[in-house]
Amino acid sequence: MSPIASAQPQPVARTVLPDPLYYLANFRRVIQRVYERYDDLLSTEERDFYRRLQLLNGDAQALYVRLLTRKGPLFRTSKLRYQEIADQPQAIAGLVAQQLVTQPSEINLLDAFPLFTKQEWLGLLPDAAAQRLAKPALVPLLQNLTEPVQAIIEQQDESLIQLESSEHFATFCLLYFSNGRQDLTEFVLRDLGVYRFENYSLARATRVFTHREQIDKMLCYYRLRDALDDLASLSREEILALSLQLPTMTSPHHQDKCRGDTLVHRRTERLRLRLARQLERLEAWQDALALYRQCQQQPSRERQVRILYRLAQHQAALQLCQQMFDSLSEAEQTFARQFQPKLLKALGQTVTKPAPPVLNEVQLFLTAGDSPNVELAVAQSLSVNGDCFYVENTLFLCIFCLAFWDAIFADVPGAFSNEFQTGPHDLYEEDFANRRSQHFKHGWQKLASWRRAPDELLQFADQKRGIATPFHMGFMPAPELLKLAITRISLHHWQIIFERLLRDLKENRNGLPDLIYFPDEGGYELVEVKGPGDRLQKNQLRWLRYFAEHHIPCQVAYVQWQ
Repeated sequence: MSPIASAQPQPVARTVLPDPLYYLANFRRVIQRVYERYDDLLSTEERDFYRRLQLLNGDAQALYVRLLTRKGPLFRTSKLRYQEIADQPQAIAGLVAQQLVTQPSEINLLDAFPLFTKQEWLGLLPDAAAQRLAKPALVPLLQNLTEPVQAIIEQQDESLIQLESSEHFATFCLLYFSNGRQDLTEFVLRDLGVYRFENYSLARATRVFTHREQIDKMLCYYRLRDALDDLASLSREEILALSLQLPTMTSPHHQDKCRGDTLVHRRTERLRLRLARQLERLEAWQDALALYRQCQQQPSRERQVRILYRLAQHQAALQLCQQMFDSLSEAEQTFARQFQPKLLKALGQTVTKPAPPVLNEVQLFLTAGDSPNVELAVAQSLSVNGDCFYVENTLFLCIFCLAFWDAIFADVPGAFSNEFQTGPHDLYEEDFANRRSQHFKHGWQKLASWRRAPDELLQFADQKRGIATPFHMGFMPAPELLKLAITRISLHHWQIIFERLLRDLKENRNGLPDLIYFPDEGGYELVEVKGPGDRLQKNQLRWLRYFAEHHIPCQVAYVQWQ
């Protein structure tokens, strides 16, 4: 067994896509699946879009998909060359007939300008001095001409078409993926073997959106998100105007509408936090405070406390800090514990800080040797008397994922909307575990069973190897590491660690120690490694204090090179 193991996943073998029309098959799958699941929630225009698509032949459908994936909406027909489309003129005619593309009679110069090269535009400018200008500098000269766009179209014997109804396809993509991040390339990555995904249920009864209002507000969210690409350039007034456009759900946790509502609510809160943070940077303190007060997501309360302190509203800040002590979030609790003395001092009060748990800290003087990597150098020094693995966050997250696999991929309403998800939409919601309580009960039982029969864990890990999850993209620790971990770490310690993970999966999935050490005499120890000048991060410190509080063996190794 190798005493040192890296946590880096291995590359996945790739295959070649044999069908030149693979993109058309993927497009049809999206359109058909959405219509089957959401036909009752589609608008009249969207249903008509679906109907018109069905009237196209294969060539026309293929060309439409190609146009959707290119920068548009204007295209030169002479530049559309696809070998797999047998009759392109006929395909264009079919799209025109169904009004999926149009042949515009009037075209703005600025819209058409990128479609033609500098040399092509120079053909309309007799002045030789124009040759020395950069292409963008030609625009003012062309604007002095009468109908320059029509002239260049005639000169190049060209025709232009304009893509239509792309916004309807964007809605179909939203309903298929339930986000604005994924698109048709997900099919390609899967077919190339880059990723594998679990086979979970995608029944109509468990769809994410249950009301049209949710779809419209999610579309509104993505429009606003795109408008914030250049947030730093916006004024206070512009930011406040955008904040008024943020979608709001009448009841984000209403039993009948919680699937899509919660998704919209969570994403909208992220935008509201971004707007509030920018208002802070503009020193619009009251405006930022008002926006933060509309948010439940972190770090809303932390930012409120900081603003109230800046405004000398110390009593209000202290009251909010005291509320944060009751939070489920350790990050909020830690902030409140650290910031409270500053507020008490400002109010003329004193406070006695509780002594933090004592960490097990050691100084190591090592020679870099063959590896300048500080973690691997410590692992190498420890492997003299046992087995040491460089695992960082991967080991505990992988075994957590394996133990609660059935819970993570459970058939829960609104959890999955497409076959390319690494995990459910509600993974980081407070009620994630409660909605799957029976599955988690079985997971705890499975963990206990694996300690008695570790080969069962190895067999299950082998079955799931290569499948992407929220905690690793198909990577799985080596079998010898899994076996040592499940047998050496007590069930009680597994429970303690996993309970903290479940309190706040998003926050606590990071910050776990770098190494795990299995001494020859038995047991285990976690090791956080810090090189010269490196300091413990907040999330690491929270884990280390938690370990000290629960007597989980862990040390911080501060390394000095010699």
